[in-house]
Amino acid sequence: MEEEKAETSNLTCKFIYKKRSKPLIRNQRRREPSSSEHNSSNDESETTIVRRQKKRKPNPNIQSSSNKQKKERADSSGESSDNVTVSYKSKRSTTVSGPADQGATAVLEIDTERDRDAQAIFEKRLEINKELEGKEDDKIYRGMNNYAQYYKPKDTAAGNASSGMVRRGPIRAPENIRATVRWDYQPDICKDYKETGYCGFGDSCKFLHDRSDYKHGWQLEKEYASGEYQRNDEDDDKYEIASDSEEFPFKCYICRKSFVNPIVTRCKHYFCEACALNRYKKSARCAICNTQTNGMFNPAKALIAKLDSLKDMGEESD
Repeated sequence: MEEEKAETSNLTCKFIYKKRSKPLIRNQRRREPSSSEHNSSNDESETTIVRRQKKRKPNPNIQSSSNKQKKERADSSGESSDNVTVSYKSKRSTTVSGPADQGATAVLEIDTERDRDAQAIFEKRLEINKELEGKEDDKIYRGMNNYAQYYKPKDTAAGNASSGMVRRGPIRAPENIRATVRWDYQPDICKDYKETGYCGFGDSCKFLHDRSDYKHGWQLEKEYASGEYQRNDEDDDKYEIASDSEEFPFKCYICRKSFVNPIVTRCKHYFCEACALNRYKKSARCAICNTQTNGMFNPAKALIAKLDSLKDMGEESD
C-alpha cells in the first residue's frame, strides 16, 4: 500500500500556466475616435491659463459671514421652516433715537421719589385740609400727617408755602445738579498739566506747570495729628541730595587761578591759602556765602588728592 502511494506521488505533473497575449493583426483598419474622445484630446493639447486666486488679507473694518456659515444657515433654514423671523421698519426720520437733548437735562434719580418726599406729603396735607375746611369732623383717620390744621400756611417772599424754604423739614433736592466736592490744597498749580502732562492753554496758562511729587493734604493732616509735622525742620541736611563724588571747583574764587595750597572753610568753600589769609585781614566772613569763618581754614585734603590724580593722569597721557 505504501509503495502505491509513493508511485502516485512520483507520477504527479508539475507545470506553470502562462497567459497568452492577443495576436497582433497588422492589416486591420484603424478605428476612428469618437467625438468625446476627440474633444478630450483637443482639450489636452490646448494650453489653458489658470489664474491663481490671491489670498485676501483680513480687514478688521469689514465684517462678513463666510460661505461655510452661509451654507449652514441655509441648511438650518431649510430644515426648520417654523423659525420666527423679526423684521424692522425704518421710521424714515433724521432724528436721533433717545432724548432730544442727548441727556443734557437728565434728572438725578437717587433721591426719594417726588410723590413720596416731604414736600409731596406737605402738599397732600394742604389739599385735605382745604377739602375739610368748614366741615364737621367725620371721625375718619387720614394718617399722622393729615390731622386738621387750624393754622393755614401762607406763601412768603422766600417761596410758596410748600417749598423747603418756608416749611419745616427736608428740602427737595434739585434734580439737574450733580455736585462733586474736591479739596484743592494747591490752587496755584495747573491740575491738567500735573495729572496728564498736557495743558490746552500752553505757555499762556496762568497756573504753574509743575509735575513734582508733593505730599497731599491728607498726608499733612495725618502728620499734624500724630505730632510729626515740622519735627525735623532744624536739620540742615534734611533736603541735601547726596552724590557719590563730591564736585570740586577748578579755580580759586578770589584770584581766578589754579589752586595753590588749597584750604576749605567751615561752609565747604575752597580758596588758595594766601588768598584766604589776605581776605581774612579785611573780613572774617566767607568770600562766597558771607558766612562767619572765625579764621578757621583747614587743608583741603580731598581737593589736593584729586589735583594730584589729575596731574598724574596728564603725565601718563604725555
